[in-house]
Amino acid sequence: RDIKRIEIPLPPLPEQKAIAHILGTLDDKIELNRRMNATLEGMAQALFKSWFVDFDPVIDNALAAGNPIPDELAPRAEVRRQALADGTANREAAKAFPAAFQETEELGWIPEGWEMKPFDTLAKLDTTSIKPFEQSETVWEHYSIPSYDSSGMPSWDRGDEIKSNKYLVKPGAILSSKLNPETERTWWPFMMDEKTSICSTEFMQFVPHNKEEQAFVYSLIRSDPFQANILERVTGSTGSRQRAQPKQIAEIEIIDCGEHLRAEFIKIALPLFQSIRNNSLRTQTLAKLRDTLLPKLISGELRLPEAEQLTEEALT
Repeated sequence: RDIKRIEIPLPPLPEQKAIAHILGTLDDKIELNRRMNATLEGMAQALFKSWFVDFDPVIDNALAAGNPIPDELAPRAEVRRQALADGTANREAAKAFPAAFQETEELGWIPEGWEMKPFDTLAKLDTTSIKPFEQSETVWEHYSIPSYDSSGMPSWDRGDEIKSNKYLVKPGAILSSKLNPETERTWWPFMMDEKTSICSTEFMQFVPHNKEEQAFVYSLIRSDPFQANILERVTGSTGSRQRAQPKQIAEIEIIDCGEHLRAEFIKIALPLFQSIRNNSLRTQTLAKLRDTLLPKLISGELRLPEAEQLTEEALT
């Protein structure tokens, strides 16, 4: 009842509609950026799956050379035969891959010459702690679970608003949630300021030994086999108490394709991720502008022509 009686400044209806149009324009662009990023992300993950999960180039080479295909890969080989027949297989990219398979105890058949290695030979688990509340005036770029779930963008919080320890986000790091990992949360931080970027301790932070391999490490963590391995290393009961064990995740056995093939993947995937980064940074700018404009327009502090100009500048 009390809320109903609160007095608020209310612009005339035509002005309300004009304000709604301005904010709606920003929302439309934010949504378009989100869809573009989802498409780009899907393209990168599809390439990773084709090369390093389904082993398509290796199957293509084996078929072309007349080498045997393991029984467990026979269904995929039928798909690749069709791709080779209709010319959709990338024969040029396949040249960098082997043309046969070898059997391993851990994962069955893998490409010839590839090795099984612990994940931490590719990326190091980092738990460098920081107390942002000790720097109360600093504004922190805060990668939290709620921020990931709500917008996929970090929040900007003053130190005196953050009550617990955090991890300092390192350059090149990839974040993966250890909280309730059945909901995948893998985050590539596009940091505005590396000195004031922090993340929740509910994230596992993996820093590639070679910073240029960030795109590969991100795609590996997001892949279905790696996520299945995370779920096998969960402790706690059902619900909010389930957590992955970071040290165990760091020791997961992965299939190492070698530095050259990782570089070949990065050559194709990195431009996709760079476009995602640019779209994400634009989205952060647009979201901040939208949230700033609304109270100023309602209060009359900012007039419609000024808001329209700011919006046009932000969109271009």
